[in-house]
Amino acid sequence: MVKLKFQNSIFSRLVITFLIIIIPLYCLEIYIYNSALRTVKSEISKSTVAQASFYLESLEKEIERIKILQYDCLNDEQLNKLAIRWKIMNEYEISQTLLQLKQRLVAIKNSSIYASDVNVHILPIEKTVSSNSGVDDIHINEYNDIFVPIGLKGAQIINYNDKLYLSTFQKSGGAARPLFIIDIELNQNALKQALAQFNTYTGSGSVLITPKNIIANKSEEDNTKFIQQILLSMKQKDNDGTVFASIEDKDYYVVHSNSSYLNMSLLRYFPQEYILKPIVNFKIWAWVFSVAAILIIIIYSLSTYKFMHQPLNELVKSFRKVENGDLKVSINHDSNNEFGYLYKCFNDMVKNLNMLIDQVYNQKILMQKAELKHLQSQINPHFLYNSFFMINTMARIGDENLVPFTKHLGEYFRFVTRNSMDNISLEEEINHAKVYTEIQLMRFSKRIQIHFGECPNMYKDLKVPRLILQPIIENAFEHGIEKKKNSGLLLVNFEGNERELRIIVEDNGCDITDDELENLQNLLENNEQEVETTGTLNIHRRIRLVFGEDSGLIISRSVIGGLKAVLKIVLQKGVENV
Repeated sequence: MVKLKFQNSIFSRLVITFLIIIIPLYCLEIYIYNSALRTVKSEISKSTVAQASFYLESLEKEIERIKILQYDCLNDEQLNKLAIRWKIMNEYEISQTLLQLKQRLVAIKNSSIYASDVNVHILPIEKTVSSNSGVDDIHINEYNDIFVPIGLKGAQIINYNDKLYLSTFQKSGGAARPLFIIDIELNQNALKQALAQFNTYTGSGSVLITPKNIIANKSEEDNTKFIQQILLSMKQKDNDGTVFASIEDKDYYVVHSNSSYLNMSLLRYFPQEYILKPIVNFKIWAWVFSVAAILIIIIYSLSTYKFMHQPLNELVKSFRKVENGDLKVSINHDSNNEFGYLYKCFNDMVKNLNMLIDQVYNQKILMQKAELKHLQSQINPHFLYNSFFMINTMARIGDENLVPFTKHLGEYFRFVTRNSMDNISLEEEINHAKVYTEIQLMRFSKRIQIHFGECPNMYKDLKVPRLILQPIIENAFEHGIEKKKNSGLLLVNFEGNERELRIIVEDNGCDITDDELENLQNLLENNEQEVETTGTLNIHRRIRLVFGEDSGLIISRSVIGGLKAVLKIVLQKGVENV
């Protein structure tokens, strides 16, 4: 029986075809969704980065303007008089000059909200002038530590005591230290207020980062730790861009912009839920499309299964039942579609098949029985004449074995002549063959030996045609060992398993030639009905009629010198008794 695999069924092919059509459409939708999502994210990223970059550019311009005022102050006349000519100036002139310098510094401070204080440290007079606190003794530590490092480029912002300074100085010829230093303290509160403009969402924040300082608009105690976690989550901090970071089990959208001129970085962070609001609708429609696609696939599969696969499956199951020999199957239906027509034709086919098989089968059985009767009637009882001659001889000489001999002979002919049944158990057939060998042993007791094996128990009740084993043994006597003057040997053995039984009859006669053996083998293989039927061919045909074409006689030369006849009985599936 050929079983239909799932991948070979019409239902699976229809579903696969449908999937081949809809999956590319779904993939296209996913591609469009991802493309739109990337576009929106890209636009949001560009917008936020542009805002951060604009802020840094504005801050750069403001710092640059302050630096110009600072550089301009380096050439201030009052400042240079104090640094160079202070020795020839009296105290009044020095005081007036310091006052005018302070006013200049106050003007610089007031010119920008980012300037918190402007200081000038004048080394020759050991004074520090501040826009906030006026004139004081020089702040020597600040003077020594607020130098611009060698190689520092850009705005030259110095971090000193957690404060940010713009520092510049006036060189003094070959002196080791400059005559004066001008530093402008940047207003970190103003920077924080400027950063606050970016905090449009709850939980958002903005941070300015310098190499040694962090300026944030938020004042939480753990703000520095939080910002450090943001920095650790970023893979690239040197380039402008955006990154998604997960901090304390919450997702953030981080915008990063860098200023090489200020040597600062601006970080803006806000909860991801706010930044992704514009693309929520994209996700909703993507899920709607996905659910719709799944529902369409399910509905199509169920409808195809119900209206096509089930009717086809019912038809296939019915054909399999017919294939297994069940000719009583019938499909009940009330449909008027194409399957209804197929069901009706199937029922009519089974009905006609039943009728034809019944006719052909009955005819074949009658023909087989007629042929069996005919073949059994052809068995030549020439053994009868030899037996009568043996009785005559034994009676004349007064042989004491006459009584057992006639008893065995009576059992033998009673078995041969009864017609109560066509088939008998294998055990009865073997017992009959043993009776025959006992008779032959009485005739040739001094010249032959007979060894009879034991039949497997599972085959003793097997129904077989009568007279299939004894004629083979008789043939071995007649053509094999009967003419041997001594050392005649006849072996009868049984080999069997669950599938087949082999009855092996061997003798050590040597009269048969190779040509005769070949002719006998060809005769057994010839299926023509016109061939003259011998005793051996009689048994071969009867076994095949009952047990099938795989059974029958197999003739070969025995290893003990004579002929080897194997009676092969192959049991068909489900056949135990014939």
